[in-house]
Amino acid sequence: MSLDVALAILLSFTAACYLLLGMQLALVRRETSSMPLGTLFLVISVWVFGGATELMATSFDVFLLGRTGHFIGAALLPVVIYVCFREYMGYETPMRTIVLLMIIPVVSIALAVTNQYHEFMWYAPYVDADGAFLTRPGKWGPWFLFVHVPHSYLLLVAALLKLFLHSSSVASAQRRGLFLFVAVSVVPLCATMAYDLGFGPNTMSFVPLAFAVTLPAYAWLILGERIVEFAPLAYETVFQNMRDPVVVLDDRNRVIGLNRGAEDLLEVSEQDALRVTLDGLFKDGATDVFEALSTGRPQKMMTDTGRFLHVQASPIQSGRRSTRGGRVLMFRDVSDVEKAQLEVRKSEKLLRTLIDHSANGIVRMRWVREEESGGQSLRCIFANAAVGRFLGVDSKDLVGRRGEDVIQLATSGMSAAAARATMRRFAEAAEQGISVDTEVQQESGEKGRWMRLICEPVDDDIAATFIDITDRKAKERQMESIAWSDPLTGVLNRRGFERDAARRLSGSADDATGALLFIDLNQFKQINDRCGHEVGDQLLTIAAKRLTQGLRPRDIIGRPGGDEFVALVPDVTTDVADQLARRLARSLEEPYLIGSRSLRCAASIGLALYPEHANTLTGLLREADQAMYRAKARTRGLSDAGDRDLFERAG
Repeated sequence: MSLDVALAILLSFTAACYLLLGMQLALVRRETSSMPLGTLFLVISVWVFGGATELMATSFDVFLLGRTGHFIGAALLPVVIYVCFREYMGYETPMRTIVLLMIIPVVSIALAVTNQYHEFMWYAPYVDADGAFLTRPGKWGPWFLFVHVPHSYLLLVAALLKLFLHSSSVASAQRRGLFLFVAVSVVPLCATMAYDLGFGPNTMSFVPLAFAVTLPAYAWLILGERIVEFAPLAYETVFQNMRDPVVVLDDRNRVIGLNRGAEDLLEVSEQDALRVTLDGLFKDGATDVFEALSTGRPQKMMTDTGRFLHVQASPIQSGRRSTRGGRVLMFRDVSDVEKAQLEVRKSEKLLRTLIDHSANGIVRMRWVREEESGGQSLRCIFANAAVGRFLGVDSKDLVGRRGEDVIQLATSGMSAAAARATMRRFAEAAEQGISVDTEVQQESGEKGRWMRLICEPVDDDIAATFIDITDRKAKERQMESIAWSDPLTGVLNRRGFERDAARRLSGSADDATGALLFIDLNQFKQINDRCGHEVGDQLLTIAAKRLTQGLRPRDIIGRPGGDEFVALVPDVTTDVADQLARRLARSLEEPYLIGSRSLRCAASIGLALYPEHANTLTGLLREADQAMYRAKARTRGLSDAGDRDLFERAG
């Protein structure tokens, strides 16, 4: 393998790497700071590929293609570097400027492609005595010498000057990556200058080789140092875009700089402010400004438009090589804060009145160090009149008391230990920044009072709100009674009986016993049809009352519907259940005195034992229902059926 072939392979690989790096930055990332740098690497890729093509050229057309790639890179690179340096330092280059700067490079590329027809870029011959193509001619053309070269180097010089003149405005931590990038770029720049001045062989351009050498350094800066991800922002940009007005003074209190916010505040341009004295610049506010400068303490001043400004003077720390100092005056508009504080002061009395006359009790507690124990406890620092009424004490007497004492008063029957535990729960929730919402009942004092207690953090304190929910609780109980009770007889309806009976069975011991009675009024339908619904309703009410009186308070009785009743009788033996069923049958067989009528309506009763016949409510209901129907069938048509006939136990 010849040297030219080896160098061509190396340059082709280098061009491919620059192409991938440029596409990653310019096309994939699509960030403002990476776009110019990605374009720079794409241009370098074209230049290096042109150098590889020149080395492998065997015909003039192929050689001319390589020279075109060379001049595309050489013509566009200065413009791209200029834009890249400005963009990297935070200065946007207008599109109009870029278009103007591209005119000469575009013409140079066009002339390089068509050079054999006019020789504006370089003169013939194109080959040497040995027949090798000349990458650098014996004499350059007029466009190259007097237009292309001056334009390219002037742009490079302008880019470097821009960089060094404004590098101090870049954060020192970010200058390292910037200067490393420039140092690496100096290598191909020096190679280009050496090539243009005639150093090196005329049959090979060594500038692409310089780019091959710097490829690892560029890759390290982009991938390792990540200079694109942390593109610096110029201090000047930050200074000018600060919302608060800033005035910079020298060591003689002369204005040497303003940002845009200060220009708007003082209604003067930075250039005009340099010729105005400090007291002339601030006029009526000069006294406050000089006070801030002399004492170093923040001051408050008012502008002609009635705005309040907070002004603070800070010294400028001079560098190690500089003996000059100065001050920075920073102004912050606090008009809205002043207005808000004034409104708060005006409405403070109104707020206190509203809180004192609130229907809800309000208590505020604060952590206080105990002198005896050295620990901290929550003590009441404020209580309104409503909480005094709720707790049955004077609200003034609550101030200074421990938080658990207040909680204990709210719950009446709660022990001191339980009150302390509740208070710890509130305190732990407050430390986590969350509120606790609970309902408590007073067991003494005004009976039946329910209160909703809400504890929530307020700064470092805890606020407790007491809301009287007694009426709501009464309505809830009323609604619950309507939902689970039979409105006619007052006993449980089907849903209520199933709920309570299922709870009783599931909560009973494994060896528990009991019985379920299924009761049906035999002649109720005939009485209801003959005497009317009003009489029928009264008969059902009397029957329910007899059943309730015949059962124990802990027994559960319900009316599933129509003329049927059910009763769950826990903790009874078989004999006791039989006796209870017969006694109920005799009670229901007694005459019903309704108005002037004396009606008889015996009842058939089915009995199922727990757990003998079933161990679930559904099973007990099924067995008792079947037993009741057997008793009903046995007494159908009998006018003198006794209690033994009216009762049937499940088989």
